[in-house]
Amino acid sequence: MSADIVDLSAGSIAQAISKKSISCKDVTTAFLERIDKLNPVLNAVCTLNDQALDQADKADQRLARGEAARPLEGVPILIKDILHTKDVRTTYGSLIRENYVPGEDAVSVERLKDAGAILLGKTNTPEFAHDVNTNNQIFGTTRNPFNVNVTAGGSSGGSGSAVAANLAPIALGTDLGGSIRVPCSYNSIVGLRPSPGRVPVYPTEFGWDTLVEHVQGPMTRSVADLGLAMSVLAGPDDRDPSSLPASTHDFNVAASATQSLEGQRIAYVGDLNGLFPLDPEVERLTKAAAQQFESLGCIVEEASFDESDIREIVTGTRAFGMVGRYADLFDEHKDKMTLQLVNQVTNALTLDVRTIVNAEKMRTGYWHRVREFFEQYDYMIAPSVGAPPFRLDEALPTEVGGVAVERYYDVYLAAYAFSVTGLPVMAVPCGLTGNGLPVGMQIVGHRLRDDSVISAAAAYEYHCADNFVRPDINLDEVKPVSPALATPGLAVRAAIK
Repeated sequence: MSADIVDLSAGSIAQAISKKSISCKDVTTAFLERIDKLNPVLNAVCTLNDQALDQADKADQRLARGEAARPLEGVPILIKDILHTKDVRTTYGSLIRENYVPGEDAVSVERLKDAGAILLGKTNTPEFAHDVNTNNQIFGTTRNPFNVNVTAGGSSGGSGSAVAANLAPIALGTDLGGSIRVPCSYNSIVGLRPSPGRVPVYPTEFGWDTLVEHVQGPMTRSVADLGLAMSVLAGPDDRDPSSLPASTHDFNVAASATQSLEGQRIAYVGDLNGLFPLDPEVERLTKAAAQQFESLGCIVEEASFDESDIREIVTGTRAFGMVGRYADLFDEHKDKMTLQLVNQVTNALTLDVRTIVNAEKMRTGYWHRVREFFEQYDYMIAPSVGAPPFRLDEALPTEVGGVAVERYYDVYLAAYAFSVTGLPVMAVPCGLTGNGLPVGMQIVGHRLRDDSVISAAAAYEYHCADNFVRPDINLDEVKPVSPALATPGLAVRAAIK
């Protein structure tokens, strides 16, 4: 019975609970048993909510009294460990916050719980969510359910691994430069980097998240579950002065695969004119997936825009955030920080205000080039990351597709190139490489049209279900993380004038 329950979608769980064909406690128990079985190896869940079963009991009692079932009644959720969860430890993956227990929920968590969801616990993250490999000094490394000896990605790698392994049907992640999209690609799941402000962010030190926004979004196995989560998560909140007005679109309807894409124009932008290294297998799978939209009545063309100054833009705008969020912590607690974060803050502190301002000016010009290019199309499609997940038992690769690269982290510019635009982006799977590793792509939509990218993803999922592969989890061949695997943290360097 437990095995059947953990295979259910969030929508199916909520529907079964509303019909009283299954109890909230049965569901919660099944997922906790699944975590107990797989998590000792995957290390996706870093802290359990010891009140989960009690909360499930209370939900069952509420329903027994005849109260109406809520949209996510009894649906288990997991939350990235940089988002506040009331009375549940929130470490940010940092020794600096190792014993921090918030007194309130993040708005996103509050909304999921108010909709009836049951918090199972927190998912692992690199320190303060700033690396593409999920590893920290408190909990260690998260592994990938498709192959436990490769990375689950970052920085929402715990959420990505957990959802792929059926530890929960919905998890929350965050995304600055790709931290939802990269783990979705590496774990063959779907996720949304929403328009900034679509999902309110609180608490935060930056009510107006200046420059490139760090957003929160759902990660799920299916587009329908993502639409269900967004129907709960989206909407204004005065605690976030940057939050958007309520959408006029129904995210559940958008995710239902009923919207026609006939005549829609799609630009497959590939490696963005050579911006990032692109593994041939990743290119083959993403291009083939993009071309599948032709069977949906779309017109798919290969085209791109001028992204020649994206390195300068990323360097300057990212530096602003690194200094704003971590410089004071760096001054006081440098000895407790991971090397990845130390490297990024150190690099950021070398830049002056004029350099950062110039980067934001360049970003404005970049936006207008993207905007003008996008006037010809309804969507853009690109790889989520330029390479499959790397191994944990070896040093960080120095090649992509057999070609030597100076900076392996350049493969992640595939995601960052769209972060700086603030456009909504869906991440969806494209299938597996020859050695069984997942690959994903990004569907980029027009400004504020989160519903549109969800609809495109739903239609793609319906017609290309074979690309949505579930892992055959083998826990028996775990190799130690290599001491030579030194991930430096994303620090894009460019010749800024």
